[in-house]
Amino acid sequence: MIRFTRGLFFLALISLAVGCAPKQTTGPATTSGDLSNQNAELDGFGEHGPITEAELQTLRENFARVHFDFDKAELAQPSRDVLSANADILIRHPDVKVRVEGHADHYGSDIYNLALGQRRADAVKRYLTDLGVGTSQLDSISYGEERPLVAEAATKDKEVLNRRAEFLVIVGGESVESSY
Repeated sequence: MIRFTRGLFFLALISLAVGCAPKQTTGPATTSGDLSNQNAELDGFGEHGPITEAELQTLRENFARVHFDFDKAELAQPSRDVLSANADILIRHPDVKVRVEGHADHYGSDIYNLALGQRRADAVKRYLTDLGVGTSQLDSISYGEERPLVAEAATKDKEVLNRRAEFLVIVGGESVESSY
């Protein structure tokens, strides 16, 4: 599995997309900021044509993280809105896959937090499939409290960053961490 920082995620996806494009033998060179000609030539990214630079950017931004209330696995409306935008892209591009990773804070036992993290990941997965994303595009896993973003805090409110779901976006068989 290849892991990139959040800032390099977009560059990695563009590199992946450019690597799949046929080489141009004539015409001006395309800069990394202008992929419209190369995107038009990509094949195999979905039944509705190639995934565009704008769609990749939306996936990168929207699949950053989804946070949950203490001891809850229900999605708040802002999270639903963000996931809805990604569902539209995933529906158009069925070969783009997403692994949903559930996390919890340190309160509770290890077993309880693994189960809570799984319920959070499954809630995201269920919401996306309810919107029409294919179940074959989604996978879920729980890390419980094993991968905290912040150290144990004095109050439950300060650990809100640990109560989350993160996403691993897989394009063209290559995985890229989009949540970091």
